[in-house]
Amino acid sequence: MTKLFVLSFRVFAGIAFSSLLLTSAQAQAKIDYSEFDRLTRKYVDEQGLVDYRGLKTELPALKQFVDQLAAVSPDRRPQLFTDENDKVRYFATAYNAWVLYIVASNYPKKDTLWGRFAGIGPKLKFKDKPITLGGLASSLEALEHKILRPRFADPRIHFYINCAAVSCPPLPQGAIPDGKTDEVFDQRARLFVNNPKYVRYDAEKKKLYLSSIFKWFEKDFLDYLKNKRGEEAPHLAQYILLYLDGPSKVALSKTPFEQIETSFFNYDTNLNEQKPSA
Repeated sequence: MTKLFVLSFRVFAGIAFSSLLLTSAQAQAKIDYSEFDRLTRKYVDEQGLVDYRGLKTELPALKQFVDQLAAVSPDRRPQLFTDENDKVRYFATAYNAWVLYIVASNYPKKDTLWGRFAGIGPKLKFKDKPITLGGLASSLEALEHKILRPRFADPRIHFYINCAAVSCPPLPQGAIPDGKTDEVFDQRARLFVNNPKYVRYDAEKKKLYLSSIFKWFEKDFLDYLKNKRGEEAPHLAQYILLYLDGPSKVALSKTPFEQIETSFFNYDTNLNEQKPSA
């Protein structure tokens, strides 16, 4: 009995020691985004919908990536991150990666992150979902509202991070390439604003239809216009015009902002999963 106990203890200690070595090695290394890049290119389609059933078969690979995020962060290892763009790349990717991991882990359950409260409206179920960033306990709620939004003050983040609902901005395929954060954020903003699912202007009625994201985070967009663009009395239409293209941009730019009526689309909180082809 004693020999068996000693042997079991040695095995356990060996595993624990190996885990510590791995964690220590991870904590000294820069984030390797290659596996996240591969997984999102394989299981996310051009519409940003996810094959969660397929992704679940590669959950260990996704876990290896979130384990990197759990070991390293700009707050704990700032020397591993070159600049602010590299830091926001980490945090925005961490948000998407943890969302994917949480949903895929629980799939085929579809209400892991979104649910209903007393039948009267959507409820964010993931507000307090535990995650780890650089060895520190956190949550998706804290990552978005205590790090991404206040620290970087860049509304384009709202077009990149994905909360696993149909009305969320489409999940990007692939990881942000090194040194390309600003370029990718610009691309995601332009894609979002020029998609009539999220932004549509009715020139005849002078009515601007917007994703509810612009309602929930209106302050982020208006503060950006005021603080970064020097607009004294900012209007959401001014932010839209930064990225809108084509005839809609011409029509909107010619309309006095005080004449524009703003309306917000309903938010579809169903899971952003790929549907099997008929």
